[in-house]
Amino acid sequence: MNVLEEKKPMESRFEPRPNPSKEEVINIGRSVFIKGELTGDEDLTIEGRVEGKIELKDHNLVIGPNGKINAEINAKNVTIIGSVVGNINASDILEIKTSGSVMGDIKAPRISIADGAHFKGSVDMQRSTEKKADLPRVEPVKLMSSEPSMPKVQAK
Repeated sequence: MNVLEEKKPMESRFEPRPNPSKEEVINIGRSVFIKGELTGDEDLTIEGRVEGKIELKDHNLVIGPNGKINAEINAKNVTIIGSVVGNINASDILEIKTSGSVMGDIKAPRISIADGAHFKGSVDMQRSTEKKADLPRVEPVKLMSSEPSMPKVQAK
């Protein structure tokens, strides 16, 4: 190589690479510890530890087999293979796999708990308020008896 020959710049590993065929999933490795609030607009897989709050409103969250979470979770879909201590709000579905463990309250319209999974808490499976508004309102029906009412008898 000639000293005066121009070198082409190397591709930066920090430049975003467009990949329109597949959405990117961000991974948090098992040696990573996050304390505080974790928010994002991408799907996320956690293998490390998180304490605080996880907010992925319209995205998927996977807690991997090494993931240890002590946080409030809000996401579209939540899959738990590791362990979670804290309340979980999933707008679509929450899945607890065989090796998964959850200690906290769950709020999701659909829930799947695999045989062998551990769960301690309460479950709220009501649909969102937007879907409730579309349902017709049902009024209670008053039934009339065909039998005459019995006279009241007082004991002395």
